[in-house]
This record gives sequence, C-alpha cells and structure tokens, in this order.
Amino acid sequence: MKTLDRYILRQLIGITFLGVLSLTMLLLMGQLFKELHALLVESGAPPSIVVDFICQVVPFSLTFSVPWGFLTAVLLVYGRLAADNELTSMRMAGLSLWRLSAPAIGLGIALSALCYYINIEVAPRGKQAMSELVMHAAMDNPRNLLNSSQSATKLDKVQVYIEQRDGDELKGLHVYPLGEDNQIADNGDFDAIHAQTATIGEFDAKTRILELTLHNATIEFSKSSGTSLPVIGSMPLQVHIPIRTHRKLKPNRFTNDEIAYALEHKELADTVDQGAVSRYEQAANTAPAFPCAGKLWAEARRDTDYYYTQMDKKNYLSFKTEGTKRASFACACIVFSLIGVPLAITARRRDTSTGFAMGILVAAVYFMALVFCDLSRKSSGITPYIVLWLPNVLCAAYALWQHAKAKYRG
Repeated sequence: MKTLDRYILRQLIGITFLGVLSLTMLLLMGQLFKELHALLVESGAPPSIVVDFICQVVPFSLTFSVPWGFLTAVLLVYGRLAADNELTSMRMAGLSLWRLSAPAIGLGIALSALCYYINIEVAPRGKQAMSELVMHAAMDNPRNLLNSSQSATKLDKVQVYIEQRDGDELKGLHVYPLGEDNQIADNGDFDAIHAQTATIGEFDAKTRILELTLHNATIEFSKSSGTSLPVIGSMPLQVHIPIRTHRKLKPNRFTNDEIAYALEHKELADTVDQGAVSRYEQAANTAPAFPCAGKLWAEARRDTDYYYTQMDKKNYLSFKTEGTKRASFACACIVFSLIGVPLAITARRRDTSTGFAMGILVAAVYFMALVFCDLSRKSSGITPYIVLWLPNVLCAAYALWQHAKAKYRG
C-alpha cells in the first residue's frame, strides 16, 4: 500500500508544484502590471523596488494559487489513472474509492495547514509591505507626491491638487485646508488658495518641509461681509509632509495576533474620554508638569484616535470575522481533494487541457462563492460565521454525493 500511495503522491506533488508555479506567475504579472505605473511613474521609484514588490506579492498570491494548483493536479492525476484503467485494476484488487483518494486527502490536509499559516501570518505582512512600498518611495522623494491631475493626500493639514506638472513647474495649483478628520475644513485660516503657476523648491528632510513658490496666487477666505479674493503676485508656501505613525486599519493587513491586539485596544479606546485627553494635552503644553508631558498626552490622543475614529462598525465586524474567513479559505485544499477525485473519474480524459480548464472553473466558482459570502461580514451576530463556512459545507456535501455516484466507476 505504501508503494501505491507513493506512486500517486509523487504525481500529485509534481503537478501541484507546476500548477502553483504557473498560477503564481500569472497572478504576479497581473498585480505587477496593475501597480507598475504607480511604482515607477507616479512615485518615481527606482526599478529595483519592483524586486521588493515581487517578493511581497508572491506570498499573497499563494493563498489562491496553492488550492488552484492542487485541484488541477488531482483532476489530472486521477483523470489519467481512470483513463488508463489503472483505477479499475486497483478497484479489482479490493481497494475502495475512498482508499484510493487517501493520498489526495492527506496532501490536501497538509496544504490546507500551509495555506492557513500563509493566511494568518505571511500574506497579511506581505499585503502591508506592498501598501508601504509606494508610500516609502514617495517619502524618500516628496516631489513625487505632486503629480498632474492628482490630489496629494499625504500632506499635513492641507490637500493639494495640480492640473499640470512639467518638472518642478506646476500649472493650476489648488490648496485646501483639512480638519482633524482629514476632511476639507470650513473654518480654517483660508478656504482655498489657487495659483496660476508654482515652483517646487527645496525639501528639508529634518523638518520634512517642502518649499513651494506660488505665482499669481488667489487666497480665498470668507468673512461676514462676503468672500475676499486678494491676489498676490508671488508668495512662499511651506508644506509639511508627516511620517505616518499608524497603518490603515484593514484586517487583511493584520496577522491574527495583531487583530486580537487591535480589537482589545478598540474596546479600551471606547472607554476613553477623548475630550478630556485633548484638554490634558493642551494644559500640558501650556504649563507642563515635566518636559515631555505634552508629548505623552499627544501620543495618547493619537493612539485612542487611531482606534476610536478609524474603526467604525463595519470595520470592527470585519476584524471580528477575519479569523473565520482565513480558516474557511484555508480549507479549500481539503474540499478540493474530496471533490476532485470523483470529478476526475467522471471526466476520464487523457488531454491535460481539459483537466486544467476544469480545475480553473471549479476553483473560480468556489472562490467566487467565498467572496460573495464575505459580504455577510457587514451584518452582526452569528450570521457571518455560518455563511463564511457555507461554501465548504456545500462543496463537501456535493463531494460525498459524487463519491457515491462514482463508486462503481473507474
């Protein structure tokens, strides 16, 4: 029996490896073409950053390519065994279909364990690293934040829109003040600044100040008597480019341990009086009890703001159910090992293209069902936890039915 298991496993592992490699390259090329313009053109990143991007995309792609490649291998291997009547010979030797499926099921369990580890540790870190590549490229050269027909949103307290850019010369510059919620403020020092042209000056890396010189600028601000529009021939404008201290609260960028930490701090932030923390910060800055009191209160305010203001109800539910989603996705290999064998016996064809196409189709339908069920995470209660497992339960039930139908085939 060990010889038979090794015979089937050797073929499954070889074809799975080739399938995973092919699908990973396909997914990688798609992501690369999607992000290449932002990396090289919009952010002015060096070509070497593409290598870093590839290293981060590959682990994330394995989440989908491993189950897909494994299903393709099961369909091809067992389809060939059925077509060559090898399964018939094995059945005549007294082996049941479930016993013949044991190598595929065992490999499926191992690959599901690998996928689960990728889902909870490797993929989130890679996803976060991918999101930071463009930001780091822009922070290294802040001039690349100012692009034609784009809004520069990574600036401090202002949002800048540029109509055209030619080198360091800007045409049609528009500056809008932002409030604490990063929305355009209605009660700022000005409503907007519009400049016919502007010139990008020096950037001070220590203070992170980018110098701009505005020409034929119009400062728009409202008074009780109406809107004032003074025009200035030439004026300097200093733009502060902060270093982001917190990452975006998206569950797919957090490992399971980090999700637990974020949920715990969200609950703590809900009990904090935001107004009191702000008052303590202002009082400490006015008459500090010790030199770093104001800084400590500012860090406390930013930390509570991070969880309190950014994790709304929808985002909170996504964090709560992310672990269930990852476990459900990781079970794909087990489900495919169950459903692949009877499907392969039903096909009974030698040509590899049919098995590969069937693998792509079945996996696509399965993952589309998982993505559709992912929408249930918007609702509270136990519903998301049930719905997220529904595709696996239905596929397992279908596999059992197919095994019963294929009992006398092969």
